Amino acid sequence: MGCCRGKNILLLVLSLCCVQALSAQECNYIEYHEFIKIAKENVYQKKYKKARESFQRAFAITDFPLGRDLDLALYTANKVKDNKWAPVIAEKLAKGGVPLRYFVRFKHRKWFKGFKFQFEGFSKFFEKNFNHQLRNEYMALLAKDVLFNKKYHKWRTREIYPSLEELIDGASSVLLDYKKIICDYGFPTEKKMGYNYIKKQNAVEEYNTLVLIVHLYQTGTPLLKETITSVVCEGGIRPDFAITLKKIQGYGNGAGVEQEMKARYEVFRKTGK
Repeated sequence: MGCCRGKNILLLVLSLCCVQALSAQECNYIEYHEFIKIAKENVYQKKYKKARESFQRAFAITDFPLGRDLDLALYTANKVKDNKWAPVIAEKLAKGGVPLRYFVRFKHRKWFKGFKFQFEGFSKFFEKNFNHQLRNEYMALLAKDVLFNKKYHKWRTREIYPSLEELIDGASSVLLDYKKIICDYGFPTEKKMGYNYIKKQNAVEEYNTLVLIVHLYQTGTPLLKETITSVVCEGGIRPDFAITLKKIQGYGNGAGVEQEMKARYEVFRKTGK
């Protein structure tokens, strides 16, 4: 989209050109998260049967449960030795891109042999039904954000001395990449990309979406201010995080990266902090 290739990074441009319109929908994920919260509390209290009930009620609300919730639900199913529910959860994770090696821990369960036999079909489903280009671009953006944030904090602690222009360019680069993804694909969610399997940990985790958004807010661009309800209803962020976002402020007035970084430079350099 032409409007997203320019250098203007004002929120107005993002609002008018880049945010894709969402069709009217019921916000099932709000109720979903309410049941998930109860389920998690029961797991932590080792009340696994009650947790199972809450997980099942949550998963009945939406056709796409979130990966971290499925991970904990599979743990719960294993605890209560539910050999009918466990493979249902495992199938959802596998179809969302979680590899077989993640499930090997359950190889002694009755359901594992049949699940393993069907696994190739689950993998094909993942390859066909998710946007792998979006995932690759998004993972690259998250990595870029981590690198810039490390650089910024080293600047704050006076370990390095980049210029103000370098700080502005670094933050702007992250923002522009984010804008392009929103323009091309809409808000990146697990439902579009598949689940975030971490090979080194052999675990399913959330994407670092929340961290990225916080950083964007802190560098002067409250991108979700007008669309946050729709993003929650897509399963993109949790309702409690949407509330937290409203409290996040930078050192500037939210007018954009350049204004924010100048304000931070004033605070952390010219005042001697």
